[in-house]
Amino acid sequence: MNKKFIALAVAALASTSVSAAEIFNDGTSSMALGGRAEARATMTDGDVSDASRVRLNVLGTTEIAEGVYGFGFFEREFTSNEANDENRYVNAGISTQYGAVAYGLTDGSLGIITDFTDIMSFHGAAASGKITVADRTDNNLAYVGEFGGLTVKANYVFDTSTTVGNVKSTDFGGYSAAATYAMENGLAFGLGYADQGKDATEANQIEAAVSYAYGDFYVAALYNDGEVAKKDVTGYEFAAAYTMGNTKFTTTYGNKEKESVETANALAFDATHYFNDNFRAYVSYNFNMLDSKAGMTAEEKLDTEDQLALGLRYDF
Repeated sequence: MNKKFIALAVAALASTSVSAAEIFNDGTSSMALGGRAEARATMTDGDVSDASRVRLNVLGTTEIAEGVYGFGFFEREFTSNEANDENRYVNAGISTQYGAVAYGLTDGSLGIITDFTDIMSFHGAAASGKITVADRTDNNLAYVGEFGGLTVKANYVFDTSTTVGNVKSTDFGGYSAAATYAMENGLAFGLGYADQGKDATEANQIEAAVSYAYGDFYVAALYNDGEVAKKDVTGYEFAAAYTMGNTKFTTTYGNKEKESVETANALAFDATHYFNDNFRAYVSYNFNMLDSKAGMTAEEKLDTEDQLALGLRYDF
């Protein structure tokens, strides 16, 4: 059974790592356990907060016909504040050489576009937000296919407000689709579109990105434009990275406006040292250039402050 192919397909459907420990394999079916433990401390306006988290995931696969595999994937995140614990992925699907299809709680399609500039260990992604159907959501039928340097994703979120037990489904419908193409010379391009809902949930979004990698250097740019609740939203983001030995330095700048009102304006820097494939340490600083204005609540003013983050992360 091509376990690596299945892991890559699931990782493409869900924003997660392919590194997991196999705990069962009978030649036809297998199960792998993975995740991360991450200690994170943030300092904002002199106050230190604990943002630590643990993610646990289980991937089960089985060969159901020659070249056809069934899989199920589950991931839950546990935080230092139990109220924020959540299921991140609950889905199952079928994978072949032509791609993978899954249904359940899984990613939308625009993540492969925002990943061009969402490269930092903690901060960043200030201007590359996704509308709901393009992000991780439930009641979601998703497809991903990789063909050489071309990656294609598409998903459809069904329109329903049904609640069964403790399971709530989305109260809007919509779709998103995206494609990226990586060339052998280091250039890569991406384009995606999403549309959802009606009335208060109505929104649409287009995102485009380009990147270039050369040796230890990486640069990327992203632009998004759309409409949320009948209000225009635009944003752009730039990212750069340099790897020196086992240490990676990254920086991003993002700016976003809603109806010509600035909602994000941030410059971030970080340094991440990889001790090995499983353990890393990082420091990240975000320069928030939004202005604090009269009449803002204490929480709103906090959103305009700079922030320092320190982290230790173990992947398994």
